[in-house]
Amino acid sequence: MNELMQLLTGQQSLLDELLSLISAEKEALMTQDATALMALAEKKSSALIALRRNDAALEQHPERAKLNEDEALREAVSHAKATLEQCKQHNAANAQLIEHSQASINRLAQALQVSRNASSLTYTDKGKTSTIASLGSSIEV
Repeated sequence: MNELMQLLTGQQSLLDELLSLISAEKEALMTQDATALMALAEKKSSALIALRRNDAALEQHPERAKLNEDEALREAVSHAKATLEQCKQHNAANAQLIEHSQASINRLAQALQVSRNASSLTYTDKGKTSTIASLGSSIEV
């Protein structure tokens, strides 16, 4: 049981670290700090790999049935699940921030295309604006 509690304590530490990384990711998204986002993405990936590894160790533990029987273990599992749910909620909020940022970037790119050369503006087969640099360049009249 002591080994199970150590695994659960490790799992909780990893979840707390992941939650902290997701919060830092939100700040980096809001300040549009691409360098920080890249570093956080690597750390987040490492934390998720460690979580999966620890989760597998818990799943394969010979005394894992005690996770549902022992009160202290049940409480630790419940706390870990609550932290995991927080991670999921915060991560979903970050995903929405990313989607909004991408939409803003797309609108800006389209506005730049329009302002670059309004006379050569056309639309792609998907309805997005596009400029054709050679449009009108062969006209000699």
